[in-house]
Amino acid sequence: MLAVISSWAVLGCGRSPFDLEDELVQLDEAVELNDPVTGGCRKVDYLFVIDNSASMGDNQSKLVDSFDVFIDGVERSQDTLESIHVGVVSTDGYAGNEGSCTGFGGLITTTTGHNSSQAQCGPYAEGHNYMTEADDLRETFTCAAQVGTTGSNAEHPIDALVAAVGDEMSGPGECNEGFIRDDALLVAVIVTDEDDAASGRYRFEQLVEAKGGRADNIVMVGLINEPGTACSLSGHAREAPNLYGFIGSFLHSFVAPVCGDYGVAFEQALAVVEAACWDA
Repeated sequence: MLAVISSWAVLGCGRSPFDLEDELVQLDEAVELNDPVTGGCRKVDYLFVIDNSASMGDNQSKLVDSFDVFIDGVERSQDTLESIHVGVVSTDGYAGNEGSCTGFGGLITTTTGHNSSQAQCGPYAEGHNYMTEADDLRETFTCAAQVGTTGSNAEHPIDALVAAVGDEMSGPGECNEGFIRDDALLVAVIVTDEDDAASGRYRFEQLVEAKGGRADNIVMVGLINEPGTACSLSGHAREAPNLYGFIGSFLHSFVAPVCGDYGVAFEQALAVVEAACWDA
């Protein structure tokens, strides 16, 4: 491990090989304790980026209807998890929120518009704009995930994802303060039936930077129209080669059809999350 290599530079002279070996073991153990992908995750931040354009009503309903599968998977992992954060953002600025939370990447606490839940969903149980294990996630996620279909048809899910975890939205007193944690695995789930014109490589670097330079501490999941999709491309729906490439650039990633069975997709995605948690 890198810890073994770098530790020799800080160990000084005049110690026996046994002393050095003991200190190397202690340093390795310290690194592993601070590494959320070594030996099982203790904290996970789940961010759902949900397309709120006109063509997404049915897909949002499927997402909500299948969320029990996701929650069941989270509950199965409670033996290793200390805490979870769950946040929802749209692919547009969101008018249902207030203040800075109306900006791009603001975590959703109040929904508005056609096909939305039209409800005050948060602040959530612990007073944040994101949900935790203290919430009844089946209730709160169902509320927040129905973001409606009155957003722009020029969706920017990658930009929304990066903005949600970036300094501007996550700083002290800002909308998403406390959501993203350095010592947590980030699981980002993008749900959209269109593509994103953003530069994938640049956004990849920004997202990795937000996670302290650790790309392996990110899991990317896409319910999208992958190239060659069997999903119908009527209306505004389009294949998503840019999104597909962006998601696939991460070591831990999974893509499923946006028109498919979300329950099956969640089961498969949770297996990817579990693998990331135990990938030393």
